[in-house]
Amino acid sequence: MSEKFAGKSRKEFTSSNIELDRRIGPIKIPSIVLIEGPNDSGKSVLSQQYVYGALQSGLRVYYVTTESGYRQLIKNMEDVSFDVKYYFLNGDLKIAELHVKELEWKRDLAKKFLDLIINLIKNNPAFDVFVIDSLTYIATYASEEDILSFFTDLRNLVEEESKILIITVHTHAFTQEMMLRIRSICDVHFLLSIKEIGDRMVRILQAPKIKGAIKSTSVILSFEVDTAFGIKVLPFSQARA
Repeated sequence: MSEKFAGKSRKEFTSSNIELDRRIGPIKIPSIVLIEGPNDSGKSVLSQQYVYGALQSGLRVYYVTTESGYRQLIKNMEDVSFDVKYYFLNGDLKIAELHVKELEWKRDLAKKFLDLIINLIKNNPAFDVFVIDSLTYIATYASEEDILSFFTDLRNLVEEESKILIITVHTHAFTQEMMLRIRSICDVHFLLSIKEIGDRMVRILQAPKIKGAIKSTSVILSFEVDTAFGIKVLPFSQARA
């Protein structure tokens, strides 16, 4: 990839979803993006939407998944029209699998995984965007001291190396006080939830914090996951129907 496309020469990027970008605006570089919400609220799909946008704009992405293997991840993205095979094959998308669900978790093990993530970012300077999907298992068993140290290290890395870091996490992974401290460290905060309307499930996205946003008010929108469009932003009236 030519240096002119490297993250250090870019000041922002988007999701390549016209309606989502119209409502939220571009994400500044460097940034830590926190995507928080319960099961099935769309955390992974939202992170993948931004991964797709980053790849299309010439940025290189390193995706760390604790949820599935790389084949399943690529298939999941294809299922919502994010065709990333070309980027994966030419090396602009790299996928690392962290198998965390079958482990016997202790504080020391959680800290080792946190250190592993920091070292992964440090040792891959050619990549512009790093995704951790998801941090929940590790965060649940790590100490608050280790978590704060981890996010502080991330803050320094992102600023020094002009990177984008996207982290998905379940809200229950942290205490309320800890979550408030983590949100303060991050540049962008997306809070997802689910609303049932009859026999239909609608996701709600709130963006209470967006660094450098043109609009000063919090963004709130409703969306569905569509196989043809990825994230399909719904009209406000339709979401309330």
